[in-house]
Amino acid sequence: MSGDAGEPVVYQVAEYQQIEAALTDDAARRLQGIAGPRLTLSPSPQGYRIRASSYVGSISAPGVVVHIVPKVPLDNVLHLLTWSTERIAFGTDTVGHAKGGLTGAVAAWYVRVLERALMLGIDRSYIEEADRLVALRGRIDWPAHARGVGLPTPIPCRYDEWSLDTRANRIVAAAARVLVRHRAVPQASAFVLRRLLGRLEGVGPLRSDDLGGAERFLTRLNEHYAGAVRLARLVLHAAGPAHGAGGAAVSAFLVDMNDAFEDFVFASLQQRLRGRWGVVKRCVPLDVDSHVRSEPDLLFTDTSGVNVLVADCTYKIAHGGRGRTPDYYQLLAYCTALGLPRGVLVYCDAGGATTAPPRAIEVRLAGTRLETFPVHLGGSIADIDGQLDRLADHLYLTGSTTIDPS
Repeated sequence: MSGDAGEPVVYQVAEYQQIEAALTDDAARRLQGIAGPRLTLSPSPQGYRIRASSYVGSISAPGVVVHIVPKVPLDNVLHLLTWSTERIAFGTDTVGHAKGGLTGAVAAWYVRVLERALMLGIDRSYIEEADRLVALRGRIDWPAHARGVGLPTPIPCRYDEWSLDTRANRIVAAAARVLVRHRAVPQASAFVLRRLLGRLEGVGPLRSDDLGGAERFLTRLNEHYAGAVRLARLVLHAAGPAHGAGGAAVSAFLVDMNDAFEDFVFASLQQRLRGRWGVVKRCVPLDVDSHVRSEPDLLFTDTSGVNVLVADCTYKIAHGGRGRTPDYYQLLAYCTALGLPRGVLVYCDAGGATTAPPRAIEVRLAGTRLETFPVHLGGSIADIDGQLDRLADHLYLTGSTTIDPS
């Protein structure tokens, strides 16, 4: 049974699988509260049944840690994340030194990125402060002085403070606090993160608007923070809406492999097709009055901006290796709305399917050709990159049947 003292009980469940766990009602309630729909817990004769979805990583509550293990090798998952976080590089020793699965590996990765950013210079900026002081500093705050019914002191002042409490520092510090509190993060990484947080003493909590919008707060003076900020955003997104805030020792680091795979394919093809095709995300109206709109994962345009091909990504193929019917319906809708004769379904193959879906089908009466192209994620990183090269060529040769995607 899970408890609140001593070493936590550790459970491992594979992605899209389920296990039986001897959890207390309190531990199950805390886990479900932090995981939300990303993990399903239901009562069972042994305690609780834990069912995983497409989210991988770990969740910790007092006395218990649950690791959701990806079906893809861990170093390959990190390779996908380097693209989905705008090509943040990670060292080859990151995986080897991490003992907490994906969460531990990302923590070790974040330690390296944050330590390097702070070593190159801690971000500071002048921030306007308002306070009542016994001696004049900066300028008198005349509206506040008028409200003080003529008292000579303390003097209401407004002045600029050379401060650490910048947006960049709040983001990277918030991510470090999330990882420090997570029981799946190895002690060595947590120790270094605490030391780095000591260098950021005086940085306030994350504000509601800190994660919104583009990274325009990064300038030539703090551009060395770019990698740390992007990885911090991934950590905070994976931690959930609360970003690990609160007093309870409950935390999460969960990455949606659907999003990671989609981002990986999108960014990879953008780079590989540069100069030949554009790769964009754009809403497509499905009806003549634009009441129903949807956004394909991949929309390809030629050099003049004309739509030439549409594709969708799916991380999960139906049991038995069949393409899921809704995926074909969706791809057909995109082709019809865009007036394109061909669409491609790019799907992840982690080696679990015994058979592959047909490489192409032709829709009755419409003549639309719907193709499938597997991206095998179970091999080496070099193998994965080679497949993306082949995918780019396959997509560019519109209508070609000379390239065998298998």
